[in-house]
Amino acid sequence: MNQPPDLLSQSHLDEIDPNWIRPNPDNPRRYFNEERLDLLRTSIQEVGILVPLIVYQDPESPSNYVLMDGERRWRCSADLGLERVPVNVIPAPNPLDNLLRMFNIHNVREDWPLISVALSLREVMKISGETGEKRLSEMTGVTRSSVRRARRLLSLPEAEIDLIRNEAHLARSEQVHREDLYLEIEAAESVLRSAAPNFAARHTRAEIIRAFAAKAEAKTLRAVTDFRLLARLSKALESDAIEGDLVDYALDELVTDVEVTPQEVFDSFAAEGYRQQTIAKKTEVLTGDLQQLMESGALSQTLTVELRLLYDLLNRILGGPR
Repeated sequence: MNQPPDLLSQSHLDEIDPNWIRPNPDNPRRYFNEERLDLLRTSIQEVGILVPLIVYQDPESPSNYVLMDGERRWRCSADLGLERVPVNVIPAPNPLDNLLRMFNIHNVREDWPLISVALSLREVMKISGETGEKRLSEMTGVTRSSVRRARRLLSLPEAEIDLIRNEAHLARSEQVHREDLYLEIEAAESVLRSAAPNFAARHTRAEIIRAFAAKAEAKTLRAVTDFRLLARLSKALESDAIEGDLVDYALDELVTDVEVTPQEVFDSFAAEGYRQQTIAKKTEVLTGDLQQLMESGALSQTLTVELRLLYDLLNRILGGPR
């Protein structure tokens, strides 16, 4: 792969012992899939390292080097016992420039875990003092939506972030504490905190997040998207068709009993209220359309028949003409 011209403009080619190189602590990638490393090792055994690593002199040990790009190739070279690897040696960057260069190099590569983006983004914010979503996107080359999602991960309790980190190197199918699980949990917790203040007052954010993550650990969820039902539940609370006290009780059970699922709570206490809320919204839209129709002209025969059927149905529901 071609490297950015500004990165190599002051570089020189060399071949050095891979043992003289240490990984870059600011690499946003951070986690490496073993299956992909196996494929790369096989390729290096067959054809060697075709693209030189990019390194700079280690400020803490001038006889050694720090990786700017090529950690997978470096890991594989060490595993294979290579005595020399090709490198481009560049001038040592300052800490912020190092972070931003790492972001911009790896942003164009195959996907890497969102937790990697989040942890490196935290360092960028710490060093630069920049917190604006748009500016962070410009600085790192990461899309604004990815910056937004990464910052949501960073808002999690540190213990939960550690759980995500510990599994980031695994294949997606083997992960329990996935980023998408926690994004769904974070969104559900935020919605419930706003919609059910009494419930929120009884449970801390960390407690709710941990309880919801425990359901994934216990395999009581059908899918991580089950937590979206709690947003529907919050909408149902706006309806007078359900009792808020019962929902509060059910939400307490959701937190304290790992076997209770969002689906069960929604079906038992909010499904009817949500359905009526949905019908009310559709009725509001229909009413507006019919008012416009009254001003525009005659009804078609088909619409007339359907409206008469609707009229009869409404009479039965409401107990006769009013």
